[in-house]
Amino acid sequence: MWQIIAIVVLLIVIAVMLVLRRNELSAEEIAKRFGVAEEQLREARLEYKEAFVRKRSGGTRRLLIPSDELKSLQRRILRRLVARLKTHQAAMGFEPGLSIVDNAMVHAGHAVILKMDIVDFFPSTSADTVRRYFRDIGWCREAAELLTSLTTCEGWLPQGAPTSPRLSNLVNYKLDARIAGYAETQGATYSRYADDITIGFLDDCPGTIRSAATTVRTIIRESGYRPNGRKQKILRRHQQQKVTGLVVNDRVNVPRSIRRKLRAVEHRLDTGGRATMTREQLDGWKALLAMVEKQRGGG
Repeated sequence: MWQIIAIVVLLIVIAVMLVLRRNELSAEEIAKRFGVAEEQLREARLEYKEAFVRKRSGGTRRLLIPSDELKSLQRRILRRLVARLKTHQAAMGFEPGLSIVDNAMVHAGHAVILKMDIVDFFPSTSADTVRRYFRDIGWCREAAELLTSLTTCEGWLPQGAPTSPRLSNLVNYKLDARIAGYAETQGATYSRYADDITIGFLDDCPGTIRSAATTVRTIIRESGYRPNGRKQKILRRHQQQKVTGLVVNDRVNVPRSIRRKLRAVEHRLDTGGRATMTREQLDGWKALLAMVEKQRGGG
């Protein structure tokens, strides 16, 4: 009897797999969606040029900039495929309509802020991870391989390609869901802005916070990344609690030191003196101040 049941179950599984395989999206479908010839996708030259930019924390960040032809294809992938897919609500970076202000507001007024960081976030997001993601959302093996080749370089997501930021959020849905689920059990809030992870606690319970740090580090490692121990911070109410550069102790605001500096710069520019930034740079900061004011309701 059990042998018959096992055979029936096996036949059902095989039938489901065949149906799923028939419904898989092909490389031809990619070309149709992107409005280009399939040969153009297959024969695209996967060329990048290397560039380096200074990091605010010191050192340099390596960028891989795609050629104009490849960048054009990547932008089509972004607009017609990647941008339409769902990311976790805790992923704040690179998402349309969201900003560093939204990320900070999640944690405003909390007793304790736990900040963590992922080492080499984009280079650690492997092509295998991207390939598995494309397979999981329904592309056939050949199509998933083609999409992966067009969006990765040297075996990972290239920092500099227009598709990388959104793909980094999409492939990390499970990481976000695991940390968000754990944070909820602790009565805490969670958000991630690229490689910056923030958890806000309403109550200051040292044991809970230490346990949370350990648990989140484990989730990060199990997701294929490496937590940056040097950048882990636990910030309490008596300290300046900053999330993505904004103070969140009571309400979200630009740090007072920066606001004072901006007033001094504006005065120098208005009076013809020498200033440490241009009028355009000042206008950018003033736009940020206005955005913070607007999003917190002007209170």
